[in-house]
Amino acid sequence: LSRGLGHTGGTLDKLESIPGWRADISNEEMMRALTDVGAVICAPGSGLAPADKKLYALRDVTSTVDCIPLIASSIMSKKIAEG
Repeated sequence: LSRGLGHTGGTLDKLESIPGWRADISNEEMMRALTDVGAVICAPGSGLAPADKKLYALRDVTSTVDCIPLIASSIMSKKIAEG
């Protein structure tokens, strides 16, 4: 199942094609990487933007996955939530 916003797939799906790379990491792993490296690319935890998954499912059944304003709001909801 793709987390991508459309037919091209998403960033995490593409990164997961790299052997050994994982998007789903624990909060501890994320904080360790942030401390060690200074940046992290990972899947958002379930508590970051809990409505996003439900809204994406709704977009899927209403054929609005490719709607640019909804894509932007999905991305921004996570960016704003993470500070």
